[in-house]
Amino acid sequence: MRNRILLVEDDPAVAAVIADILEGADYAVDGPYQTLVDGIAAVADDMPSAAVLDIRLRDGDVGLLADDLDLYDIPYVFCSGAPDFAMMRRHPVAPLILKQALSTELVRTLRNLLH
Repeated sequence: MRNRILLVEDDPAVAAVIADILEGADYAVDGPYQTLVDGIAAVADDMPSAAVLDIRLRDGDVGLLADDLDLYDIPYVFCSGAPDFAMMRRHPVAPLILKQALSTELVRTLRNLLH
C-alpha cells in the first residue's frame, strides 16, 4: 500500500510540481488543498501518512493544521518560498524545504520522515 501524502498548497503551479514529484516517487497524493480549512477537513476525513504544507495560505498560516498533525503523530514537512522563523520555532521538528529546492529535497526528506 502506498503512503498517502496530504498536500496543502495554494499556488496551483507549485502544487502541480509537488504532486508530480510525489507521484513520481510512488506516493499517493491527497490534494492539493488550497486553504487551511480544507486541509484540516481532509485530515479529519482520513488520516494521511505524512503531509507537505505551504506555510502561508490564503486564509492564514498552517499552524493549526500542523498542531493537528502533531496531535496525531503524523509527520509533515513545510514547503515555503522563504523561512518563517516563528513557525519553525513553534514546530521545531518539521523540516523546511525551500520551494527552490523541491526537486532535490522533497522525496529524500519524506522518506526520512516515514522510515
